[in-house]
Amino acid sequence: MSKGAESKASKSRKAATPKALPLPVAVPKWPFLLADIIFIGLAYWISTLIDGPAQQWHIISILVCAGLGAGFAVAPFYFEYRAEAKAVEIAQLTTVAKEVNKMESVATQISEATASWNAVQESSGQTAQLADEIATGIAATVKEHHEFMAKAGNDEHATLKLEVAKLRRAEQDWASTLVGQLDLVYRLERSAAASGKEPFMQTMATFQSQCRELAKRVGLVAFEAEMNAAFDAEQHGVLDNEPKPADGAKITETRLPGIRLQGQLIRKPLVSVA
Repeated sequence: MSKGAESKASKSRKAATPKALPLPVAVPKWPFLLADIIFIGLAYWISTLIDGPAQQWHIISILVCAGLGAGFAVAPFYFEYRAEAKAVEIAQLTTVAKEVNKMESVATQISEATASWNAVQESSGQTAQLADEIATGIAATVKEHHEFMAKAGNDEHATLKLEVAKLRRAEQDWASTLVGQLDLVYRLERSAAASGKEPFMQTMATFQSQCRELAKRVGLVAFEAEMNAAFDAEQHGVLDNEPKPADGAKITETRLPGIRLQGQLIRKPLVSVA
């Protein structure tokens, strides 16, 4: 497991760990217990004054003293409950405020990422336009050189061949540049698919489709291997750091798409097998 995965796992474990409740608030109980004892003692003293049938004021006094004694006995526990409930409520409000701040931070990051993607799309459009202009210029230059070669004599034949070789190298250079950009866009699209975020996936799929359409204008076509098809060394390849699989193994993923330039295969699709 990589360090990034370990840090993500540790963060998820920390987020899943429940926070401890606030410490209980202690209310001194001895004053209430003292008042309870006084009222109970007073009720007992009033009961000792009864000589013969109890009068109404005796009964009322005893009941009042017993009720006040019971109230003072329960009062400290009630006050502790109220204080703890208030502390829990404050802790929950603090947690909610922190989560709201985190959501605002995430919204800011999403806005910045959107702005970055817009800049990337604009830059890719300019690059594709430049590639189209380069291809048009190369085609015009090749046509001019073909006409010149038809009219040129034997003495200039070697010079013209050298110029054509330079044009071929230039064509290979911009083709390599476009292939590298298409590979980068493909990796970004695969990363978006792996993230599981639908808007991100749709944006990257549309962006890749537009880049491939622009590349087709200069004769550069990217294609992927068929999923679950049998591996064929004549049609498929693997990355340099991976062993070559046996023919007939099932293809599970296209690591990098295949490339055709002007109908000619210049790279097989690089795949992973089961």
